[in-house]
Amino acid sequence: MFQGRVIYPVALMEIALPARTVRLCDGGFIIWNGEKFDCADPQFGTVKSAESFSEKIGDDAPGGKVTFLPPSPTAMAELSNPTFQGARMRFWLGEYDPVTGHVIGTPELTADLSIDTVTPKVGKGTREVDVEFESAAKRLFMIMRGNALNNRFHQQCYPGEKGMANATGMPRSTAWGADNPK
Repeated sequence: MFQGRVIYPVALMEIALPARTVRLCDGGFIIWNGEKFDCADPQFGTVKSAESFSEKIGDDAPGGKVTFLPPSPTAMAELSNPTFQGARMRFWLGEYDPVTGHVIGTPELTADLSIDTVTPKVGKGTREVDVEFESAAKRLFMIMRGNALNNRFHQQCYPGEKGMANATGMPRSTAWGADNPK
């Protein structure tokens, strides 16, 4: 990935919103694939902090959070647009050439996630928006009513597959990722 004796790293973020694409980098601006990644966006503002992506265990999907500093109260309100939920967020780590201002080679894709929740925070003289994101693995935790761990349902999904045909008198199992009844 890195090619020179002196390394000039760059972090890139892209958010594919329904009406436009936001491209941010960790300082100044940089060109990659003919697209400009800037350190500020008219609506999102700048990045205040980014929580490390974390793998989860149990019934939590991998995810994290980025805190933005929107430039105005109007921009802050626009970030709570419900159509942003589920928008794709991608993060790359790469190297750039300080002479040309272009990315060298192909940055490494470090995360491919989607927006989950947006939380505006207003304090005395401060305006922040937390954007929480999650991986596509979150879909594994969706409860599918009508799904059952039995031969009849298995035959509906996989006609002719007899793996569940003789599974009778067994202790009741719960599919992975499903909520346990309380």
